Amino acid sequence: MKITALPPQSPYIPTPPANKKSPAFTSNFFTNLNGQRPNFTYFFRGDFEWLSFAKYLNRHFANAEKVNVYNAACSDGSEPFTLVMSLIRKLGHEKAEKFFPIEAFDLNSSLINMAKTGVIPLLPEPYTIVDIWRLKLKNMFMEHRFLNYKKIRGFGQLVQMNDATRKHVNFSVGNVLTKVDSMEGENTVVMARNFWMYLEPYEQELLAQKLGSKLKKDSIIVLGKYDTQGERNLDIFTRYGFEETYIDYVYEKIR
Repeated sequence: MKITALPPQSPYIPTPPANKKSPAFTSNFFTNLNGQRPNFTYFFRGDFEWLSFAKYLNRHFANAEKVNVYNAACSDGSEPFTLVMSLIRKLGHEKAEKFFPIEAFDLNSSLINMAKTGVIPLLPEPYTIVDIWRLKLKNMFMEHRFLNYKKIRGFGQLVQMNDATRKHVNFSVGNVLTKVDSMEGENTVVMARNFWMYLEPYEQELLAQKLGSKLKKDSIIVLGKYDTQGERNLDIFTRYGFEETYIDYVYEKIR
């Protein structure tokens, strides 16, 4: 059965259960979890085809003069900087320029302050050894095009993004449910990866609805591998005009 997207003028607005004061990440559960959960992310996180995605963006937005890229829940900056490196690596600086600057934001102000410095810790060695993207990552680093390794006593190994790389990302503290209201709707990419499992069902529905209403045809939403596993089925996007592309977890607005 074909699922038809709700029209923009639909009166339906997802509401929280009666015991919740308001939607939009304000529950005590989410607030506490955001402050306590580990910052488990890393460059070229292996649940996504970064370099293939860069090529896809180049083709998909071939006729666009400017592409607006937003990175929600950007954590310590590993993800937006990974996208910067992927775009430059596959497209070259000139073609990649229209995707910059990436607007990256997170609820955690400490992580945003870290991201702004461009000095980001690597995960402990056991994690990077088993990561199949490690060779690609190492190759990028060895070229010293984007960053340099650093080692600080008591903190282990870090990377320091160079100024030319850092300028391609603007970091800020923000909530995606309020940030979406000020996003550009046309020729837009929203990286919304690996945080949906922290949302309650009504929060997922509300965010999907707001993205569906805001983004115009041909815009893109990117989810994470863990956002669509088990009971976390995000078919809600098809109701708001999105369709999955040939790249896993990448959804295109088709109407």
